[in-house]
Formats: sequence, structure tokens, C-alpha cells
Amino acid sequence: MSSIYRRPQRSYRQEIEKGSRRKRRKSRSANPEGRFGKSSTSTTLSQRIRRGALLILLLGFVSLLVVLMFHKKATTDAASIWKDPRAPDSTLFLSQEEPVTAATWQGPRPIEVAKSFIAATTHSERLQWVDQPEEVDALMEEFYTHGPGLTETITKFSTMDIPMQDVRAYDSFLAIMADGSFRSLDVVYELNGHAKVDFKSYSRLCSTPWSALLDGSCPTAAEMRVRLEIDSYYNREFSDEGTWLCLIANTPDLKEPLYLYARRDNPELQDFLRHFPDRELRYTVSIQNTEDGWQHRQFILSKVLRSGWLGH
Repeated sequence: MSSIYRRPQRSYRQEIEKGSRRKRRKSRSANPEGRFGKSSTSTTLSQRIRRGALLILLLGFVSLLVVLMFHKKATTDAASIWKDPRAPDSTLFLSQEEPVTAATWQGPRPIEVAKSFIAATTHSERLQWVDQPEEVDALMEEFYTHGPGLTETITKFSTMDIPMQDVRAYDSFLAIMADGSFRSLDVVYELNGHAKVDFKSYSRLCSTPWSALLDGSCPTAAEMRVRLEIDSYYNREFSDEGTWLCLIANTPDLKEPLYLYARRDNPELQDFLRHFPDRELRYTVSIQNTEDGWQHRQFILSKVLRSGWLGH
């Protein structure tokens, strides 16, 4: 008696198809690389590698174009402001109304002015190479008679390759002393086609001695020359980062830095705070003492007089 669970017999055609499928499976097991000698996984991986390489090349090309565009714009912008007057065909735009050209340049070139100032040995000789001689006359005499200039001896002199600009355009040189200290020697361009040494910048003129600020005896210092950079020392009365911006102040005249705090809502500091760079730069500032801050070298930055150390 036949059972109801008896498997139905396959037709001849079905048996042939089943055998063909078995052969194909065995063939794929024996040759996993398939018909064209490459597996589908390998093909996909190779395609991904090629596509990735092409994408990297494309991104590199686009980045190069962007860099070249910005470089061209920066070069064009710099050229529209000034060119080095030491070049025979250059034009120096000290203002939009009165450009100074090599043809109208009247006196020695900036580097010659710097060398002449360094070579001068008397007060009268130095006076003829400085900007605003009437204003810095007494200051310079004090500097070389009783100040640092009495003992300083310049042994090396280096030139910066490009002109610079703060409130005025100038060439900056580095005067290195015998003891390893140094001073920036800035030669400003004048509209009449002359160049002169800015002595206030060279002497790092400060309206108040640093010692008076550091011992707490001076409540305010109206004009101080420092290098400023953003820092993160929020402590004691200046612990609120939302109220204060911490700046570290350095000067060659002090062995250790100071911490200056700019109040973020100070209306006189808004432009300074908006455009403060991400690197250390020179500034001429006003500093305010606090009751206890001087004991920890912490002071208030009350005003930024100008960018740089030039006298005007």
C-alpha cells in the first residue's frame, strides 16, 4: 500500500536540471575566481581603490587651485599697498593721495639710514637720523647717557626681507647686542621721500617704569609697549572667562611675562577684540593696576592705543 507521504518521482527533465545545478556548484567551488579569473569581491575592492585614488587626486587639484587663488589675491593686495622703495621701479603708497615713488625718493634708503644710526657715536649725529627729533631729543639723550644705551653695544645687524605696516609703513631691522639681547630698529617712510628711525619703538618707550607697575605703587600706566598673545590663565579676581579675555604680555625688559585681562564689554576694546590675531604681535597699550593683582602679575588691559610700537 502506497503511503501518502511518499515523495513524488521526478521527471527525467527535472533530474537533468538538478544534475546541471550540482555541476555548476562544484565548478564554482573548484574555481572561486569565476568566469573571468576574478572574484566579484576582488573586482569591487579594486574599483573602490581606483575611485578613492581619483577622488584624492581631484581634491588635491581643487585645493591647489584655491591656494593659488588666495596667494594671487594676497600678492595683489600687498602690491596695492606698497612696494619696497629699495627697488628702482617700485612705488610706495603711504597714503592713497600721495604715493612716494623711487623717482621722488629724496634721502638715503631705509637700510642706509639704519646703518648710519648705528654707526653714530654722538647725540647730534644720532639726532639727524631719527623721526620727530624735537620730540625725542631729551628721551634719546637720557637713553644713551643714563639708560640702557650707555652700556649696550651692537655686534650684529640683520635685515627683514619685506616692508611692514602698523600705523605707518616701515622697514624693520634687528640690532643684536654683545650680551645677546636685541632691539627692533624700525625705519619709517615719510611722505616727503625720506626714511627715519622711530626711536620710541627702538627704546621701547614706556610712560611708567615697569618696576612701579609691578610693585603696585603706580595705579595706571598710560603708554606701555608689549607683545600680546591669547592665553588661558583665568584665576583669582579674573576667573570668569565670560567677563575677561586673558592675554599674556611679554617684553625684553622683563624676565617673566605679565597677564593682562581685557574686559569683553569694554567699548574701547571692541575693535581690538574682534580683530585680535592668533599669533603674538606688538601693541602699545594702557594698563591698570588692581588692589591685589600686581602681587600675581595680573593687570587690566584698559586701552589699546595702537598696533605696533611706532611713536605715531
